Amino acid sequence: MQNIRTRISTNLDESIVAGRRELRQQPRQRFVARDEFCDLLLSFKKLTRSDEPDMSVRGLLDVQSGQRYLIEQEKLFAVS
Repeated sequence: MQNIRTRISTNLDESIVAGRRELRQQPRQRFVARDEFCDLLLSFKKLTRSDEPDMSVRGLLDVQSGQRYLIEQEKLFAVS
């Protein structure tokens, strides 16, 4: 039973990594560091949430430019 759980979680992790890799290759999608993401949250830019929950990615979409700022959920919530 343990081996089945390990394989399922490994497959899930691989699909998340593949999805994130695909996001990185798309135009107007930019992964940013935690500090920059937090600065964007506090900025005066018109941003809307644009998350990718299946990939555990949080996102902000700049309504005016169409630029999308992304961060891996584990990096955003990491304890420093």
